[in-house]
Amino acid sequence: MASENILATSVKQAQATFNQSLTTAVKGGLEPTIADTMTWRYSQVQSIKASAWWQTPIAEHDKLDKLTLLQSELQALYQQQISDSQDAFERQIHRWNAAIAEAQTAGVVADGLDVDTSRFTNYAALSSTPNGFIALASVISDEATTLNGRLTAYHAARAQVDAAEQNIQSLLANAGQYPQLKLAGFQAQMAAATAGVSSAHGADGLAPILAQLQQTAAGVQGLLNSRNNAFGQLAAVRSTLASAQSIGASVGNSPNAINSLAAQLNSAGDQGTFDSLSAQLYAQKQTLANAIYMKQMQPVAYNAGAGKLIVISLSRQVLTAYQDGGVVLTTYVATGRPALPTPPGVYHIFAKYSPYEMISPWPRSSPYWYPNSWTNWAMEFAGGGYFIHDAPWRSWYGPGSNIYNGTHGCVNVPYSPMSFLWGWTPMGTTVVVQY
Repeated sequence: MASENILATSVKQAQATFNQSLTTAVKGGLEPTIADTMTWRYSQVQSIKASAWWQTPIAEHDKLDKLTLLQSELQALYQQQISDSQDAFERQIHRWNAAIAEAQTAGVVADGLDVDTSRFTNYAALSSTPNGFIALASVISDEATTLNGRLTAYHAARAQVDAAEQNIQSLLANAGQYPQLKLAGFQAQMAAATAGVSSAHGADGLAPILAQLQQTAAGVQGLLNSRNNAFGQLAAVRSTLASAQSIGASVGNSPNAINSLAAQLNSAGDQGTFDSLSAQLYAQKQTLANAIYMKQMQPVAYNAGAGKLIVISLSRQVLTAYQDGGVVLTTYVATGRPALPTPPGVYHIFAKYSPYEMISPWPRSSPYWYPNSWTNWAMEFAGGGYFIHDAPWRSWYGPGSNIYNGTHGCVNVPYSPMSFLWGWTPMGTTVVVQY
């Protein structure tokens, strides 16, 4: 009986020891799956019962052996988890030290962060549970996230600065093909900005450098754009001058003025000068365009007698209305395209409509087909559907409109002149279409 009492006491002590060890391990951070497994196995040991009174010592010995084994396995697993947590903490420390070194190399500030890891290692030396190491690793992880954010922002900002510098160098190389351009100021601005890169601590320090580089790039690009625009204006005004001279328009002193501006353009070196020359060249072009307009809008010459007469020039794309030999209206028009020309000849207005719907006589499969189109006023002057009418869908009248955007044979007149012609033109009015 004494032996049985001693055995029972040993079993109770083993149970208490295991329960205490399991509770301590769980509080220290034992993995839940391990704790659940140990609890289940402990319950299996607890269920060991003797089938007869004389087998009680055997059952108790079996229970004690299994409790001892369970206690040993629990301690081993817990110690392994402590070791694993310590290893994870040490790896975290290693990564943290690497991040600190990278930040120091890049010049990124680590204000507010534990650059010195001695505090963590001191706490780690006192830690004896997985939770202790996990808590330390979590603090380091949070600080690492902050520092990595700063590093990422710095690298992104540095990449933008490098790209901006390369862009300026490319622009300067492009501008360098024009020796007269004044580039020294831009080069000095770029050098001054990039000189501050090495002393910039973080993305915030690089932001003003990037802004300066972008401003410099915009200046170089603006200079190139102004130069291109000025030479484009020169080409346009020379083309306009040629057109004016070809039709005998009055060009005044424009040729000399243009040549003078061209000479200044070839020696210009800054954006302000280019913009000023562009404005002057544009003014010359407008003057010449007005001279061309005045020349083209001269009444179509015709020996008109008494009464009302409409004369249409196919070569000039101009319509002139005469009354008793005097001009009452001159306007640009658009006549038939090359494939469907307006026929020259002498005609008379024999029908007037307001409004009038134009309906295509060609099928949809024809390249000449057009959808039904309403006009405000239409005056038929030749059989076969040849009208003088307004064209709400049209915006181009005058020279060239018949070649590139001509009608199907009719004469299109702008809204306001057509409004006048409709009220001014009686039935039977003579219409002369000439080259």
